Amino acid sequence: MRLLNYRYENLIMLNEYIETNKLQNQKSIFIQIYGSNQKSQNLHEIRDHIRQILPQAELIGTTTAGIITDGRLIDDVIMLSFSVFEYETTIKTLALSNNDTNEYITKLSSYINSSTKLLILFTNTFTFEPSAVLRELEIHFPNIVVAGGKAADDFHFEKCEVFSKTDDNCDALVAVISSEHLNVTANCFMNWDSIGKVMTVTKSKGSEVYEIDNQKAIDIYRNYLGDEIANRILEIGSEFPLIYKSDDVDVARALIAANKETGSITFAGEIPQGTKVRFGFANIEHLKYHNQKILMENFAHTKEAIYVYSCAMRRNMLGSFFENELAHINAVAPTSGFITYGEFFHKQKSCSNILLNITTTFVVLSENESSKIVDFSPSKTKLSKRDLILEGLTTLVSKSGKELDETLYYLEQFEHIVNEASIISKTNSNGIITYVNKNLEDISGYTNQELIGQHHNIVRHPDMPQDIFKDMWSTIKKGEIWNGLIKNRRKDGVPYYLISEVSAIYNKDGTLKEYISVRTDVTELEEYKSVLTKELSNTNQNFKENIHYIQQYETAVNSMVAIIKINTQNKIIYANEQFYRLSGYTEEELIGVDCSTLRVHDHHGKEACIDIIKRLKKGEIVRQRLHTLAKNDEVFVTETLFCPITDVNGKISGYIQVMHDITPIVKLNNEIIETQKDIVQTMGMIGETRSKETGLHVVRVAEYSRMLAKLYGLDEQESELLWQASPMHDIGKVGIEDAILNKPGKLSTQEYEIMKTHSQIGYDMLKKYDRDILKAAAIVAYTHHEKWDGTGYPNGLKGEDIHIFGRITAVADVFDALGHDRVYKKAWADEQIFDFFKEERGKHFDPKLVDLFFQHIDMFKEIRNTLKDNF
Repeated sequence: MRLLNYRYENLIMLNEYIETNKLQNQKSIFIQIYGSNQKSQNLHEIRDHIRQILPQAELIGTTTAGIITDGRLIDDVIMLSFSVFEYETTIKTLALSNNDTNEYITKLSSYINSSTKLLILFTNTFTFEPSAVLRELEIHFPNIVVAGGKAADDFHFEKCEVFSKTDDNCDALVAVISSEHLNVTANCFMNWDSIGKVMTVTKSKGSEVYEIDNQKAIDIYRNYLGDEIANRILEIGSEFPLIYKSDDVDVARALIAANKETGSITFAGEIPQGTKVRFGFANIEHLKYHNQKILMENFAHTKEAIYVYSCAMRRNMLGSFFENELAHINAVAPTSGFITYGEFFHKQKSCSNILLNITTTFVVLSENESSKIVDFSPSKTKLSKRDLILEGLTTLVSKSGKELDETLYYLEQFEHIVNEASIISKTNSNGIITYVNKNLEDISGYTNQELIGQHHNIVRHPDMPQDIFKDMWSTIKKGEIWNGLIKNRRKDGVPYYLISEVSAIYNKDGTLKEYISVRTDVTELEEYKSVLTKELSNTNQNFKENIHYIQQYETAVNSMVAIIKINTQNKIIYANEQFYRLSGYTEEELIGVDCSTLRVHDHHGKEACIDIIKRLKKGEIVRQRLHTLAKNDEVFVTETLFCPITDVNGKISGYIQVMHDITPIVKLNNEIIETQKDIVQTMGMIGETRSKETGLHVVRVAEYSRMLAKLYGLDEQESELLWQASPMHDIGKVGIEDAILNKPGKLSTQEYEIMKTHSQIGYDMLKKYDRDILKAAAIVAYTHHEKWDGTGYPNGLKGEDIHIFGRITAVADVFDALGHDRVYKKAWADEQIFDFFKEERGKHFDPKLVDLFFQHIDMFKEIRNTLKDNF
């Protein structure tokens, strides 16, 4: 691959250049035409001439704010960049003259194939917002590098132009470059640091920002940069972008317009409402050393071509440093490109496309590997006095900013800890509340909105003497810290107590900023102290009464529930009479036994006992249903509450188990479930018998469904539930007349519509029941005729919107139905059935289920052979 840059003089010299480089003999040529301070007529004239003498070439062109060629920056010329590909390369261009993104993507899709490596996108700054297109390209073509930028007009901010081989005044234009041999990588340099406080964009629409931190955007610039810059914001303010993070990439947004009436600012790219932003400044030290280091790390050997698209505001701000940057990039490969009003960057790691500002983006292209070492010789560009002052100033700002950020970060952590641990409020000099934290809202019962703007007397309890508050104000106005106990009243009237420390906070000049109050909740301590005082006076007379009460309580509990106590080694140290009765063991047989040996084997398999002990050791209270073996080997079931027992020092000394016998309830529930299973299967068989279908069809469908459910990853409980419910899939056929149900031939359109209603009929029959089996059966009846591609019935559901029970039953039902005779058809051979499932994968059936079906086909055949019809 070769990159040739030609500075246009006239058509005759252009012809000579093309002949000298034998471009007319090349099959694959991509031309980029850049115009700086040029009339459209001149650009079109050159374009039309190229079209005649190089008809095989594709081209795109744009007006600029400067042209990049062979590592240099030039103005007021027309530059033609010829990319000549050695291997077969396809270049196609597509223009768009409106903002219909969907139409654009649809057309573009026909140009893109598996060998497409690069999309060069040029857009008109004043007629096209590229963010939506960049997002759609990211979604539809995530692995294709996108590069280019927004057309410019040499800082006039009035009108620019984008054109192709056949189209003028395009809103957007893309060149699609496809080749099996082309390698493309995307890179970018920003080198802008953020400084100052983090601000929030509180009102914006697209690229127009109305408010930041609830102030007019232009007032934010005025506050931090001064009146002069605010008054000349288009001329100077563009060098102070806003910085924010997008997909871990620092994104800068330079301003391109301002509305002094509304106070809004338009940036060269959208800034979503709610975005956290800071002001940015150029980090010259970073630019000088970091960029060259990155190039050296990534490009040891030379490449064949680099397309560079860099921001106009970056050029303005960096001066000679920008020219050095271009020279370093050019050391890797010949460069061409233009100065933009916004550049497009493809982050290859995350496959995301981003609109950037104040950034140099570049794509590196090569068809062949090179053994030539890149020569990163020091730049010969002489730095002016302004450059050196700029470097010193930005280095000072950078170092100071980092130190400030570290201090702010520490203070933010400190403030967060204090906010979490304390109850805080702030007031102005008149005692009006200006801030409350969440803890104060929680303890007072008032919301932030109810407290802000009020005096603290909104929460003060009438029992509090006024003298305390007079003393408080007298103390804090002298600059001293006041502390004391405050009794307040919640919004619902309940009192609470706080230890409060109140202090004045001052500005650097000594003027009062605000008052802050930091409090600790001591309500529980104060109430406990009150209760303790009262109870101590009644201790003697109440002691015997309390003991008598506890004895009665213990008797009542022992008669209702079974109780055992175990030590920390899991050995039983106590059991009450109720447990002896349930288990059949005596005290001599139980005391000292490891309680886990009484549990059924299933508990050990699931390590339930180990899990319970772990949680108890953490001090948790555990609820668990247990199956325990009695002495006669019968199982009794209990709802059990496990509680740790602690000594006075809080150390766990053992555990108590309180058990409520639910064995009769469990047995009754199991009987109900088994009865439901029999009813469901019988009703399913009735539905099939009515339609004269095979006797064991519903049994086989149930077995297929359970197996598929397990293979798909459903748990044991869900798989069993589907096995129980699936026999009811065609129960709605009881509502279809015999003439249609058992018609030996093909149904008419009207008859088929009637037949389709059996899904709705079945669902209506079952939906009112609250039992799990019947609820599952309703789902199966309703959804087993829906299709993956959305062409099924009754609701035309698509993909995973169809319940998994319905998707599984559909595979099981169709497999069994195709393999057996019906009144309207003969049984199909296995090969016919398998071909049908392959064809309907992703159409009728869930593709994952079809794959599982074929991977385990022998298991399906085994079920079919085991459950053959007996006629």
